[in-house]
Amino acid sequence: MRILATLCTLAALAAAGWSGVVLWQELDTRTAAAQPVPAGVILTEAAATAPPAPPRRWPALFGEPQPPAPPAPAEPTPPAAAKPPLESLGYRLNGVVRSGNKVWAIVSHPAGEQLVRGGDRLGEGILIDRIDTEGMWISRDGDTPELLAFPE
Repeated sequence: MRILATLCTLAALAAAGWSGVVLWQELDTRTAAAQPVPAGVILTEAAATAPPAPPRRWPALFGEPQPPAPPAPAEPTPPAAAKPPLESLGYRLNGVVRSGNKVWAIVSHPAGEQLVRGGDRLGEGILIDRIDTEGMWISRDGDTPELLAFPE
């Protein structure tokens, strides 16, 4: 076990030494280009204006930047299917009760009768918008309110 630990330590030490040498060589090539010129040497104008080394181009870690894509054209939405009339759902307005400024409606359905007011729900997606002298206004799935009037 100790021999294995010693071998792993020596391998890690060798890898660290090799990485240090590679780093030194990289830094040494950049400083070699920027070394001072001896005093007795006269530089020509072309040598004095040597272009600097290009900056190092690192590989893109997260891909290349792309211009924004134009938005996809919106597909036309098909018209909504016509909803059946309120009377076919089985609801029937039996009466309206007023007490001061509060108004309730008595609604019958094959499942039973209910006493409701504005803002209550009759069923899935069916909301009572308001109750007035004409009858009860019901909104289905957020559509415009429809009148459920008294039977004639």
